[in-house]
Amino acid sequence: MKKFLGISLLIPLMLVIFTSPAFAKDDITGNALEAEMRSVVEKGIMTGYGNGIYKPGEKVTRGQFATFITRALKLPAGPSVFSDVAASSPLAQGINSAYAAGIVNGYGGGKFGPDNPITREQMAAMIDKALVYQKVNRTEAALNFSDASQISPSFKQAVARNVHDKIINGLRNSNGTYRFEPKETATRAHAAAFIDRMLDKAGDQEEEPSTNVYRVATIKNGQLVPGTVTYTTYESAVNAITNQETQVVTYDNDIVKMKSGIVYAESPANAATIYGNQNHTNVLLGIQNGREMEYLDATKDYVKVRVAGAVEGYVKHSEVTLLPSSMITNRAYYAVQNGELYHYEYNHINKTTASYIAGKAPSFMSAGQKYYSWDGGNFFGPKSGKGYQYFQFQPARTKTNYTAQQLNQIIAKRLQERENLYKSDPVRNARYKDATTKSKLIGLGTHLKAVEQTGKVNALLLLAMAIHESDYGMSSNALTKNNIFGIKVYDSDPSAGEKFASVNDSVDALLKNYLNVNYIPANGSYAHGAVPGNKYQGINRRYASDPFWGGKVAGHMYTIDKELGGLDFGQVSKIGEVTTTGLNVREAPTTSGNNVIYQYPRKGNIVALLEEVPTSSEGVWYKIISDDLTKEFGYVSKLYINELPIVK
Repeated sequence: MKKFLGISLLIPLMLVIFTSPAFAKDDITGNALEAEMRSVVEKGIMTGYGNGIYKPGEKVTRGQFATFITRALKLPAGPSVFSDVAASSPLAQGINSAYAAGIVNGYGGGKFGPDNPITREQMAAMIDKALVYQKVNRTEAALNFSDASQISPSFKQAVARNVHDKIINGLRNSNGTYRFEPKETATRAHAAAFIDRMLDKAGDQEEEPSTNVYRVATIKNGQLVPGTVTYTTYESAVNAITNQETQVVTYDNDIVKMKSGIVYAESPANAATIYGNQNHTNVLLGIQNGREMEYLDATKDYVKVRVAGAVEGYVKHSEVTLLPSSMITNRAYYAVQNGELYHYEYNHINKTTASYIAGKAPSFMSAGQKYYSWDGGNFFGPKSGKGYQYFQFQPARTKTNYTAQQLNQIIAKRLQERENLYKSDPVRNARYKDATTKSKLIGLGTHLKAVEQTGKVNALLLLAMAIHESDYGMSSNALTKNNIFGIKVYDSDPSAGEKFASVNDSVDALLKNYLNVNYIPANGSYAHGAVPGNKYQGINRRYASDPFWGGKVAGHMYTIDKELGGLDFGQVSKIGEVTTTGLNVREAPTTSGNNVIYQYPRKGNIVALLEEVPTSSEGVWYKIISDDLTKEFGYVSKLYINELPIVK
């Protein structure tokens, strides 16, 4: 029997305590959620503070809720993967177990944020994933809350499912409608109610015939024909394949083994995590949902993939979908139009295509043909060839030739273009209404040129990042939080984001706390090259899960530069790639003396090659732009540099 759930979960605590403290045995007696609180306490899911103190109104953190879930489901231990969750923390086991089960996700960059408060909508998402973990059928209900529009798009499905299961009821308004208050921080009483009702729902689930068996399916005319014979192990199913070209192994109707094809991200966290090891403990990078990766191999425990043509790693089956070569009907591609290269992205989940200008087209390409590339530089198709986009690999320590006035003029022009889009189609482009007066990018060029001098980051690069991340200064985070760079906005929670007192503060924070600390210095935590780049090299690798974020930022730089006269394109005549690990950057072209400025710990870093410097006894060196804030130039041996073929 289900419990009666007539009392709203969201009734404020101050209105629901009716029992006089003089007669209460503890601080949950008389609480509207007393039954749920006592239930989880009795089950050992939630503990008190002694002397009858349970603090039902106390706010709950992400780490605490993950621990409650782990206790409720008795989850097995998981590996430690988050740098901000110490092994000695009393919450570490709960967090790691919930993460391993796919119930909670990190923020990116190896962080979990255990002390961050959890909101109602975030809690609903974790409850939904916990029910998925328990293999409970999921059904959505209509969201009729008066504040339904405030629920983040990424959480709406989870909330709708919780409403259907009567885990969420809502708070009654004076006019008889109900609201959800998705952004409010959850309390211990709310957490107890969510979890107790989740367990009730899981207990009510009727056993259904299991589809969790291995089969050998056949691909016929581009369609998957399920096999009729079942196998109890992955290995036995793989051994039963008689034709690798037409047969695949499935588990729960999902492909888990194939000969060749692509893999696309399809994770509950909106981005798949790529690990450097098979145990899924060493995070390499994230890939946005719907985006493609190369398939290399698979076992029952992981899928081995290659990203950006160079980074090999492992991803969980639960975060990706395998698509055999013979079943591919659409995918991302490049094409030439009027001498320029366009990238047509394909989202394999939404089945949609979007395009952007990448830059100039390589000379080996022809109009009317489709070309493919994993990194935006190595192409295959009707003709193979290499051609990297200049702005995608122009080092961040360069300076733009444009003045603050010119940058402000191009900003004004772009905003007028956005506003014109609104006027031509107010429904589709509603977000650009009044862009010329409301955008947070208005006048930004002045501050960008100032920080270019002090922070040594190219002002045009910063402007392109701001345009891309803030949707021309018209995104919700930009308008309400002055956050124009997506700082602390994560795939798992797009509505999150740090709030700044001003737009200039957002710019300063990007340089002080991110670019000049973790991304540009060679010893930075996420340093893979001080360029926009891709998922192998550059800021893109860890800054954004979109594998072509760097290409899009570079596209903005290219179009702006083209309109302003092309003064920046090719200002660095040669760009090189480091080919060895541990390459020293020195103050002078010699290994003599203590003259090392810094070291590139890994190969693949990008450097601006300013000039060749021959020496009498130590070969030829390159003078480069230094990634170090205190030194303008440095020198590296030419032996360890490979010049990139830049499209010009």
